[in-house]
Amino acid sequence: MATLLTNPEILTGGARFANALDSAGLGRRASVAVLLHNTSEFLWAYRGSVWSGRRFTPLSWRWSPEEVRYVVEDCEADAFVVDARCAEAALAAASLVPESARFCVGGEIPGFRPWQEVEAEPCEPLAPPLAGECMLYTSGTTGRPKGVQRGQLPEGPPPSLFGRAGMAMLQAFLPEGDRDSAHLVATPLYHAGPCTYADGAALLGADLVLMEHFDAEEFLKLVEQYRVTSTFMVPTQFVRLLHLPAAVRERYDTSSLRLVCHGAAPVALETKRQMIDWLGPVLFEFYGGTEGGGCMISSQEWLAHPGSVGRPRPGVEVHILGDDGEPLPAGREGGVFFNLEASPFDYKGDPDKTQEGRIGNLFTMGDIGRVDDEGYLYLCDRSADVILSGGVNIYPAQIESVLLELPFVADCCVVGVPDDEWGEAVRALVQLEPGASAAGDPEARIIEHCRARLSGHQVPRVVELRDSLPRTETGKLLRRQARDPFWEGRDRRI
Repeated sequence: MATLLTNPEILTGGARFANALDSAGLGRRASVAVLLHNTSEFLWAYRGSVWSGRRFTPLSWRWSPEEVRYVVEDCEADAFVVDARCAEAALAAASLVPESARFCVGGEIPGFRPWQEVEAEPCEPLAPPLAGECMLYTSGTTGRPKGVQRGQLPEGPPPSLFGRAGMAMLQAFLPEGDRDSAHLVATPLYHAGPCTYADGAALLGADLVLMEHFDAEEFLKLVEQYRVTSTFMVPTQFVRLLHLPAAVRERYDTSSLRLVCHGAAPVALETKRQMIDWLGPVLFEFYGGTEGGGCMISSQEWLAHPGSVGRPRPGVEVHILGDDGEPLPAGREGGVFFNLEASPFDYKGDPDKTQEGRIGNLFTMGDIGRVDDEGYLYLCDRSADVILSGGVNIYPAQIESVLLELPFVADCCVVGVPDDEWGEAVRALVQLEPGASAAGDPEARIIEHCRARLSGHQVPRVVELRDSLPRTETGKLLRRQARDPFWEGRDRRI
């Protein structure tokens, strides 16, 4: 299911929501929490909040009622907009927000005002004195989500930091004549990447096509139908597109695409190469996090530096540090750190967590990598995911990249499991494409492929077939969730 939201509709819907907040008595620096799918109301609530000086916090509709209540309370929400499909989670947090500022979309929830009341508000163009901002929460893969707080909200007129960043990226990498064409939203808007680019596209005058749930063939249909010029995607979506039969992929005209931004998770080399071969040099990759930082790389640069996530964006510095906190030379692997001045932040209400990943004026998101002589960054893995087997560091991401070369592998997760002799042993958890299990011995074929492509210590000792693997909807692998059952009752070094 997809929705076309024209640019004028974005403007009028945002104005109505801002006026609804005014009518509810919310001040210009109020906090607005939303629990919505990829619907028009999400973008109206976002635009109305940040263009009227409010703080906007999107919540994942996959969160439990307990998590939703925690974030609504932690972000100090003054208003709460929810999807009727999330009624249980909404009711768990409802008492934290005044009834006059609770709104429900797509149905009814006791104690919530129907969205139709927002639609009855006037829709005069917004002329706000202040820009608002987003406060996003980390994915919570290692505990409760943490609010990434940028400190003082910006003084002066809109757009927000998100909108300015998205607009600047699209202006830099999208040809001028295509900037006000259709932008396809194919991933959940409550994440930073899709929201940033959607807002940037809208600021440039584009209409937005919203996919509520990703389907590979439907994605191609929408690109052809609306002559989509830009979109944001994650690597798991690339894999699903490439696994479509060639006849299906060739059925649709994707020539309108001028910019496919991607990030949020590592992408296998062969996957990216195949996407560039298919769509042309329109892929643009960025690396960063909710906290900030950031490198970027075009298709042309990537083909010259395969596997790199690029060089730092303007104002950002990348530093590779050893375990002792000292800088390492080009080519040496170490912790990836960024300068705080480019994107200062704190984890709301958690000073210990804030300081945990900092050395002086640098911060890390826990990744390990290296830079080459030209300053291009290559990521190895996350420090918490490295497998230490017989004193040797093994990076799961490198093995997973090789596994995904096999056409019958739909998804995979490599973890270290307890081993009395080596400390940890490599185990591959693999999800096969439908019907692949009947085609020979997939476990043996996977091992054989790994032996041909990897060093001996990287080859999985065991391949375990799984029906599914734990991932967030942006493609981030929940490795800890997959790994922890193997370590029950035992201490892991990390």
